[in-house]
Amino acid sequence: HPDILDFSKVSFYNYVSNGVFEFGPMDLPRMVRYKKRKNTNRRTRKEREIRIGRTYNDFIEFISKNHNLNIVEMDTVEGIQDDSKCMLTLYWRKSHFMLIFLLESQTTDEVTRVFEYLQQELTEDDYKILFPIILTDNGHEFFDVLNIECNHRTGEQITRVFYCDSHASWQKGGIEKNHEFIRYILPKGTSLENLTQNDCYIMANHINSLCRKSLNNKCPFKAMLFMCDEQTLNRLNMYYIEPDEIILNKSLLK
Repeated sequence: HPDILDFSKVSFYNYVSNGVFEFGPMDLPRMVRYKKRKNTNRRTRKEREIRIGRTYNDFIEFISKNHNLNIVEMDTVEGIQDDSKCMLTLYWRKSHFMLIFLLESQTTDEVTRVFEYLQQELTEDDYKILFPIILTDNGHEFFDVLNIECNHRTGEQITRVFYCDSHASWQKGGIEKNHEFIRYILPKGTSLENLTQNDCYIMANHINSLCRKSLNNKCPFKAMLFMCDEQTLNRLNMYYIEPDEIILNKSLLK
């Protein structure tokens, strides 16, 4: 609302700190906290073989020869230690658009189920445009690579999957940063056991409707329309939320 807030972002934060408004610094989104690195066991021979031709160096070489292809970063978001459920996130680098899917367990079968759903809901042409390259980490749930790369009806390879180096989350920093918005709604220490897929749709729609400075003050939903039409996004239960109706805190799912 530039007609009302006719001052800079720095001035805004100064006003907040000085108590000009009825809200204070504690009401703003919390500071980012980096999660501790996990201790990973030695990879099995099969997992090492899967990474052949799919390392981060292979990814850099591939995109240097294919500049215009969409790059999708893939990750999971976990709840508390005893949760069986987790969330699968898919993030488009160009548009900052993110899909969120609830997984009943952190397994290859659940990841495969998501890609079966995506291939069912999207036309083959749209799917090929949206998912030419996927960059992910070395989580065990991502190692059934053929079920991610191939058309489930024909067996044709339509996607290239690549894996980041171990302990190098910065190599897919876009999705790591975007998870911050999820944590505004579901703070660390929140259980995911009562979460539903509809909750995930709601979160994704509010996150994707938030304007970003890096998108010239456009939102990811609108930026995604350069890659596909709105009907395609609607088939994935994605809709635009007006700026004044966006909620990015714990009250969204209550």
